[in-house]
Amino acid sequence: MTGYVPLAELTETETAVREAFGMGAHLDLAGRTDREVRGPVLAALLTGAYPLGVGSMPALRLDHARVTGRFDVEGRVVDHVITLRRCEFERAPILRMARLVALSMRGCRMPGMRARNLRVGSDLLLEAGFTCNGVLDLTDATVEGTLRLAGAILRNPAAAALLGARLRIAGSIQAVALRVFGELRLRGANVGGSVHLTAAQLTHPSGVALEATGLAVEGNLFCDTGGGRFDVSGSVVLSGARIGGDAVFSGAKLHDARGGDGQVMVLPRGAAEDHYVLDADRLRVDGDVKLDAGFMAAGTVGLRSAHIGGHLLLSGSSIGHRAAVAELAKAFAEGRAVTRVPVALVADGVEVGGDVEARGTHRDNRSGKAESDGDPRTAFHSYGQVRLVDAYIHGSASLSRARLRGPAIDVLFADRLRVGGTLFLRKVRASGSVRLQNAHIGSSLDCSGAQLTKPRLRPDGTLKPSLDARVATIGKDLLCSYGFRAVGGVRMRLVEVGKMATFAGARLGGRTGPGHRIADKALSAYGLSAQELVLVFPEHRPPRGAVILTRASVVSVIDGPALWAATGGVDLEDFTFQALGAVPEVPVRTRLRWLREVQPDFAPGPYERLAAVYSESGQEELAQQVQLERQRRRYAELHVAGRLWGGLQDVTVGYGYRPWLAMVWLALFWLLGLIWFAGHPMEKLDSDLSPVWNPPLLATDLLLPIIDLGQDNMWRMVGPSQWISGALIAVGWILATTAAAGATRVLKRT
Repeated sequence: MTGYVPLAELTETETAVREAFGMGAHLDLAGRTDREVRGPVLAALLTGAYPLGVGSMPALRLDHARVTGRFDVEGRVVDHVITLRRCEFERAPILRMARLVALSMRGCRMPGMRARNLRVGSDLLLEAGFTCNGVLDLTDATVEGTLRLAGAILRNPAAAALLGARLRIAGSIQAVALRVFGELRLRGANVGGSVHLTAAQLTHPSGVALEATGLAVEGNLFCDTGGGRFDVSGSVVLSGARIGGDAVFSGAKLHDARGGDGQVMVLPRGAAEDHYVLDADRLRVDGDVKLDAGFMAAGTVGLRSAHIGGHLLLSGSSIGHRAAVAELAKAFAEGRAVTRVPVALVADGVEVGGDVEARGTHRDNRSGKAESDGDPRTAFHSYGQVRLVDAYIHGSASLSRARLRGPAIDVLFADRLRVGGTLFLRKVRASGSVRLQNAHIGSSLDCSGAQLTKPRLRPDGTLKPSLDARVATIGKDLLCSYGFRAVGGVRMRLVEVGKMATFAGARLGGRTGPGHRIADKALSAYGLSAQELVLVFPEHRPPRGAVILTRASVVSVIDGPALWAATGGVDLEDFTFQALGAVPEVPVRTRLRWLREVQPDFAPGPYERLAAVYSESGQEELAQQVQLERQRRRYAELHVAGRLWGGLQDVTVGYGYRPWLAMVWLALFWLLGLIWFAGHPMEKLDSDLSPVWNPPLLATDLLLPIIDLGQDNMWRMVGPSQWISGALIAVGWILATTAAAGATRVLKRT
């Protein structure tokens, strides 16, 4: 305390203040001509510099005073209640290291307050119009009750308006409808209750509006709506903060007037920049994080390595840089690869103990039934990339009906994402690619009805897959059906699906607009494994590009005509399956025609697999038809002699699969020989022998090689009979050889 004023020098107003102080009475100076009270006088009263009467119960309860000079109680212990209402201070009060019982300054106005290391034994009330036109310094202060800032105005635009680093509050911070022009700094503060910033307005366009790095809150953090909207012009930093309850930003509006589009270098060739409108990296929340119900962030939201014990709610929020999306759309239309991407949400390494909920709120459709996917108008909207690399969601994640805008980039980048339940992407509208490489989905990946357009572009301008889930693991089903559309195709390379992978009704490949490129692969399922694979595409809209099923392994496959009409063909090398069906059912001849159409160059594997499936299901006749077609295509690609030999086997014994044909040919030539020799008896070779002329036996002896029935060496063959007998011998050997070759092939197959 400085500038002691002797008792005799007190003004009439100051004397009235002294008398009211001694009785603990309330004194309102409104209406008085002289409302001035010198700061040193108030400090002297509070520190016992003026004598008081016997039985006094001092307390300072003063309204509408104009405090001049310096009010300084630095380092002093004040045992009296201080209640000042609507008072005006000429200079900033000095409360450094003071110990107060209670301090209330509702509606007061001052050019600042210096209160480092202040300790208040109960509540600190700076609310109801409290205005500070300078820095309010509460660094290292301790409030054993509640800090009340509701309706206060803190104004220090060029710097920090509130310095509350390492501030310790036993109760809560009640700052509903607080208005701050400058930085609100709560770095390392510790709050025993909750922090209420509902409807607060924080303005610091040139930098950080709320700096709460390392903030510890035992209760909830409320930055939501309630009689007004939590509105921040500047950035909010919650890095390393600890929230014991929920972190609620429902309906909040965050925007940064510093400009910029939040673009970062395409990873992994570059690194994301560190500036966000909401920086909550390493945030730890035991309850829910609510960025929903109209939450809007005109910039990047960072949740890297955050730990959320409850749910992450994003329904009805809008995050990202709207202006940057137009530039991306222009690059896609021109076929230019993007080297820098705008990022909407960075949640790499985030861990969520519950669900991630980003679908729209429930509503009834025209039939009166509730739509489980929610209302698209209240679903999550992003402008730029959403990153969930290495994220771990213990429950399910639903982005059903979400709108993800990021033409020519990976609009959802979620490599190594782990989801304990189901990942719902039902009816998502994504302008850009969805990347889920090495993801692990505990239950199902449901993309039913999703529309994935304008995929990421490679440096040469070609399209990358609209859905890229290579080396992913899906515990139950992969559902890309019911109107699913992927303009850039789908990559499911080496994906493990526990049950069913279905593309029923899916539209793969094509163009987003006139003049846009077409992907070369509509479906890449190299090495895919599943129990059931459904490839029933719309007949009027077959895949636009190649369908790769190389080394895929499934128990059952269901296909349709549109699969085999894929514009890029179907690659079936080493594709294995045990059961086969079609919608609608088709005969084996149709399947063989499909194989001919998609395999201009012969490969035996698909035929052998198809024949094995028919054989294992007891349809031997169909299996033989497939094997016959395999042999025909095999010999058709050989040289002339090979083709002739193959044709001979085909018509004579059906490559061993139709042995009865050999008997038919033998019977035919036997009959021809019988007819000839019946009308043309031969002379015997040896006059000493008397053989009996027997045309049937002679024809049989000539046709059967090796076996000697004693007829062909008994007669002199002359003239045409000599040629006919030679022909019968040749036919017998040819039929025997082809039959043996066919039998050998059948035995090897068996």
